[in-house]
Amino acid sequence: MNEFAEAFVFLQAGSDPAKDRVVHEHSGSKTLLVWVPDGEAAARVSAELAEAGVRLIELYRGFGLDAAAQVMTAVAGRAPVGVAGFAFGSFPGPELGHSVTIYAAPDADPAVDRVVRTHAGGGRTTVVGAPDAAAAAAVAVELVEQGADLVEICGGTSLTTAAEVAAALDNRVPMSLVSWPFEAIEGAAAYKAAFEAA
Repeated sequence: MNEFAEAFVFLQAGSDPAKDRVVHEHSGSKTLLVWVPDGEAAARVSAELAEAGVRLIELYRGFGLDAAAQVMTAVAGRAPVGVAGFAFGSFPGPELGHSVTIYAAPDADPAVDRVVRTHAGGGRTTVVGAPDAAAAAAVAVELVEQGADLVEICGGTSLTTAAEVAAALDNRVPMSLVSWPFEAIEGAAAYKAAFEAA
């Protein structure tokens, strides 16, 4: 069994998933953050993680349907896979500078609970916790004002929180909310129930 129950997988050209990874401790749990160069590597890494016992995988930093489908096929139902869904016409494309991923954590301090990863080939990823919708919106605005060009909301965050963040950003950058495809709904619900019971 892995030391973490969930994994966030990020697309980043030129990354090495064996080296470009961080275990992020938050709210009494641990999440693996791993960067991959393409859909094929994402599928391979996600399959290995599912085989090792990871119970939830979320895809970030511009996964399109083709790359997400590669992951879903490779994981083969062993873990639910969530993928960031973008508003029509707002898909960010492959050339991202600074992406922000916001996750919900009731005890998070957005000023402290963050991981910032600068990528060798350029660009940066910030992963930050927020205790509520107002804090999520405030940190999203702060980071966009500092140059972030994509904001993604974790699949464990409510749609209403994502809507509040979107309203605060007012279409300045593309924004997404990780959602659960039909084949992942039961696994995501089981993960949520176990998380809430812990």
